[in-house]
Amino acid sequence: MTTSAVERHVAALAGVPLQPTAADKSRAVKPSVDHLMDTPLPVLINELGVTLLDVGIEDAGFFGAVVQRKTGELLLTLPAGRSELEHDTMARYLLAQVLGVDVPPMPAPIVTTEMAGGDPDPDMDEALRRVRGEAV
Repeated sequence: MTTSAVERHVAALAGVPLQPTAADKSRAVKPSVDHLMDTPLPVLINELGVTLLDVGIEDAGFFGAVVQRKTGELLLTLPAGRSELEHDTMARYLLAQVLGVDVPPMPAPIVTTEMAGGDPDPDMDEALRRVRGEAV
């Protein structure tokens, strides 16, 4: 029995690796503790596809927040004007929390709260577009 050119082409496709979709690329992978703690923060942010925003929240009790959107994209917000050490530490700690990397808890007064149910703010899409400079 002879196979047609189409059948041969389709059979050859089985050996071609699948290309990741945009949704696949936006899902952060779980890094090791060593990678999370040792990789320079700008490199880590880029590898994980995180959108990092410095926000003008001046409340001393606000250390930052991370939202994992339904697409898998991570949005990390940190208060502007904090020390480089606090900025770096909180970014890594919040990423560890959302990605399920096993790190020891932070000392008081730092407490994390997990909110389920997707984006906690219905205006998040519009705010993110504005920050990115996209048309609203």
